[in-house]
Amino acid sequence: MKKQHITKHLKRKEMERKAMTKKGEQMQFTASTKQEYTFQHPGLRESIRMRDRAKTETGSSAELLYSEFMEHVIFTAENGRANWDHFEEHGGLSEVMKAASRFVFQDV
Repeated sequence: MKKQHITKHLKRKEMERKAMTKKGEQMQFTASTKQEYTFQHPGLRESIRMRDRAKTETGSSAELLYSEFMEHVIFTAENGRANWDHFEEHGGLSEVMKAASRFVFQDV
């Protein structure tokens, strides 16, 4: 094998290894409402599955995607998982969902 080919192969393997480390990675996020959240990355494969599950016949559904984020990504200090009732009470839904989306899909 040529040296250049081996180098590309090793770089690809390193990128794959780094991608695998996304699963379980956490990030703290404080919304403008002063609510604190922990985002936990579900892994690249699960991220793609979440996006696929949010698709409908007419395109993507924000409601379905947000539900996926609440189920798999967004956690609160007081109740564990975020839910619709939490955002009804505390607000900040759009801000938190945009931040969660950037966190989850940053490498997809």
